[in-house]
Amino acid sequence: MRSRVSSTHLFKIVFFVVFVLLVNVGYVISFWIQPVVKPFLPLFFANLLGGPRLTAENFQAYIGLIPLISLSSFLLADFLEFSRFFRKKNLDIISSSIKYSLIQAMFTTTAAYFFIYTRAFPRSVILLSIPVIFVLIAIWSGVGLTFSRRIYETGKLAVIGGSEAEIEAVHAQIRSSLQELDLDLADHVVYDDRQAMRSMIRDYDEVLICPGVPDQAKSSIILYCARMNTVAYLVPQFYEITLYESRLINFNDLLVFMLDRLGLTFEQRLVKRLFDIVVSVLALILASPALLISAILIKISSKGPVIYKQERVTLENKSYFIYKLRTMPIDAEKKTGPVISGKNDPRVTPIGRFLRRSKLDEVPQFFNVLKGDMSVVGPRSERPVFVEQFQKEIPAYAQRFAVKAGITGLAQIAGSYDTSPEDKLRYDLLYIKNYSILEDIKIVFQTARAIFTPKLYRKTFQENAETYCPNAAEGAENDPPAESK
Repeated sequence: MRSRVSSTHLFKIVFFVVFVLLVNVGYVISFWIQPVVKPFLPLFFANLLGGPRLTAENFQAYIGLIPLISLSSFLLADFLEFSRFFRKKNLDIISSSIKYSLIQAMFTTTAAYFFIYTRAFPRSVILLSIPVIFVLIAIWSGVGLTFSRRIYETGKLAVIGGSEAEIEAVHAQIRSSLQELDLDLADHVVYDDRQAMRSMIRDYDEVLICPGVPDQAKSSIILYCARMNTVAYLVPQFYEITLYESRLINFNDLLVFMLDRLGLTFEQRLVKRLFDIVVSVLALILASPALLISAILIKISSKGPVIYKQERVTLENKSYFIYKLRTMPIDAEKKTGPVISGKNDPRVTPIGRFLRRSKLDEVPQFFNVLKGDMSVVGPRSERPVFVEQFQKEIPAYAQRFAVKAGITGLAQIAGSYDTSPEDKLRYDLLYIKNYSILEDIKIVFQTARAIFTPKLYRKTFQENAETYCPNAAEGAENDPPAESK
């Protein structure tokens, strides 16, 4: 990749200087807006923001902390890699900005407690600084991302695959996301043509290795990329996902990765359960008017119950009945049997299409969460007939049942309803491996954003029927009728 080195170095210096300046500006703005905002807040939040008005002593406390705030701003921005714009997306900026504003607020609170002996730094300003600083640094990082794309040339991505057919399929799958990453497809080669493959790695700065490349060949390709200083993108297999953020253990002078058990600890399960209950109660309260209107429209538009029950699989392969708003006629799968939905699905009613697009059909699942069958965030629950099929076809598919099924998940915000089971599994296993309550919160916010994006299906109903429809016509959406109550 050719770049104007002096320009990039100068840009990063300017970026950090302005970044630190904006953090301090965020605190000044918070001092300024506190008297304006406080009268409009409910009594509880107004009391939380502290005393009746700010004084010169309060602002002087901030002045005394400027050196520490500035130093922490620089170090934290560097730690969260704000200045590393290489192949970064807008969503990455939002995520980093949320983390930064929260951590910076905690640091300022701690610094004020230990270093400002009069305890004059108002907690109201610290609380208000969280959204203010988030907005400022997110905008500045967005400007930095735009400017960095002018400094660097558009990347040329070469693809190494197991076969021509696989390369063609990967091209079709990744093409829509290349523009956001500032990449163009350049060349491709099948891995067993060693001479052409090495020549391509030397000619291009970035290479994507497809999942069909055997492990032995994959290892030699990565080593050669490292030797040629070429960036490699790898579609991970199950064992490679388990290596993600693994602990390093030394057996004397032998360095090893510890691949811990896949699943949640007792403490994580407890925190996750509390999170599930709180989010579910709030969601059901907020969505109750929309649920009522949806129920009326479903009843008017087609015969059958408003809510249907369908058997699904959750933690430890246990079966349960999921609740959803009905989006199909009661005999929708009488002829086809169970089929994964897709574009132009003839079984979906007009009201059902709206419910699916707005995700309102998923809201009754919060009752499943309150019952303990599901979590708000987790691998998407699947029907037993498909689980049986996928477990036969996909190694490690059973590992996704190490946690409860979720209403939403990493696979849902990254893909679509009909993303392939293999790709969904990669996201599910990564979520389980990397679980944290902050990750759940992040996924919930990203799910809210995904509601307003147009992507729902990538394949047509007919394509999914041909690919995933088992021979046995069982487990239909509302068949047997006992499930439709």
